[in-house]
Amino acid sequence: MSNAEFSVVTAILPDAASNRVARSLTADVGATALTWRARGTMLRDYWWARWMPPISPAKNMLQLIAHKDDVDRIQRTIIDHSRLHQQATGAVFSSPCERAFFGEGFRARPAHSNHSPMSANHDWSEDLSIICCIVGQTHSDRVARAAVTAGAHGPVIYFSEGRGLRDRIGWLRITKEQNQEVLLVLADESKADDVFAAMAKSGELDKPGRGIMYRMPVDKGMFNLHSQYSGRRNAASMQQIIHAIDQLSGHNHWRDQVALDPGSNAKGAGFANGGDGLTILENRERLTAIVPREQMQLITDIILDTGAPGINMTFARRIAPADCPSLAHAKIDDEYAVLRSILEPQAMDAVYGAVHSGASSAGVTDICLFTNSVPQIATYVPGKIDYRVPDDQEAA
Repeated sequence: MSNAEFSVVTAILPDAASNRVARSLTADVGATALTWRARGTMLRDYWWARWMPPISPAKNMLQLIAHKDDVDRIQRTIIDHSRLHQQATGAVFSSPCERAFFGEGFRARPAHSNHSPMSANHDWSEDLSIICCIVGQTHSDRVARAAVTAGAHGPVIYFSEGRGLRDRIGWLRITKEQNQEVLLVLADESKADDVFAAMAKSGELDKPGRGIMYRMPVDKGMFNLHSQYSGRRNAASMQQIIHAIDQLSGHNHWRDQVALDPGSNAKGAGFANGGDGLTILENRERLTAIVPREQMQLITDIILDTGAPGINMTFARRIAPADCPSLAHAKIDDEYAVLRSILEPQAMDAVYGAVHSGASSAGVTDICLFTNSVPQIATYVPGKIDYRVPDDQEAA
C-alpha cells in the first residue's frame, strides 16, 4: 500500500498516562503504536543548581501512523485519556506524510475505521512547528536552555544512535561520538524562527561534527510542557515570564539583545554573534524506515549505499496487546528500529526505491516507509570557513 493519505501522530506523555493511552488506542481505536523512553526538560533558576544532577521527569514517546480520517479521533483519545488539556504533562501533534508504504507483513500498520472524522472539543493549535535538533550529549542542555529562552516550551530529549561514513571505515569509528540526543521542540509559528536561530547558535551547528537540526510542519496539535523549575514559592515558568515581558514592552525584540547571567557563556546560550559557517538548507525530505531490529543492518546498508549522508536511529517497542505473544502470561513486545535520514528530493526517489526493492528482494515484509516535508535545515557544510585559523588572523 503506497499513498499520501497518512499522517504521523506523536504523543509525549508521562508513564502513568501513556499506559492508559496505549490501552485505549489498541482496544477502542484498533491502532498500533511504537513507544520509546524520553525525558522532559526542567531548567533551574540558580547558578549553583546547575552543578546538581538535572531533574529530568520521565516521559514516553508514542508514535503511530494514522489514516487522515482517523487523526482527529486518535488525538482526541490521547488527550482524553492523558488529561492533557487539564495539566501540563505532555503534548500531541500530527505531521502529514508525503508518501507512505506498508509491507504486507508490517505488524504496526495503521488502523482505518469506517467512521467519519470526529472533531475534538479541545483548543487545538494549527499554527505550530516542530524542531528536531540532533547533537552530542554534552551540548543538549545548553541547546534546550536557548530554545526556552527564545520562547519555546520545554524540549523533550531522547537518546539515539548515528550511522554514517565513519561507521563503515573501521578505525575511524573511534573518532565518532556514537550516542546522540534528539531534542524535540514544539514552538508557535510566530516564534519558530527565533527558536530555530537560537538553537543553531547554542549548538554550534556552524562547526563540523556538531550535529544537525531541521524543522517540520505540524497539521494540528496541543502541548503543555513545563520548562522551568524553582525551589521558591510563586515561581513562574519561563513562558509566563517571557509573555509578561512581551506585554510590558509591547514587542518581542528584546529577545534579540544579549542579556546573560554573570559567568555564563554567551555563545553557549545562543546569543553571541557568529555562525558564519552555518548553512540553512531548504526543501528537503525526511525518510523514516521502521523495521524489526534484526533487519536493521540490512536496511541501514541499503540507505547508506544509495547515497544517504547519514542515519539517526531510535529503538522502540510495538504496543499491540491483541496479537502480541506471551511467555508465562507476560506480554512480549516486538522491538523495532526507527531509521531516519534527511535527503534532497532527487536523492529521496533513489533511496526510497532502493529500500523498497531491496526489502522485497530480501523477503522483508514487516517494514514501513514514509516521508515528511522538511522546509528548513541548519547544519555545517564544508568549504565555507577554515576553523583551524583563529578569528584574529582571519581579520588580519
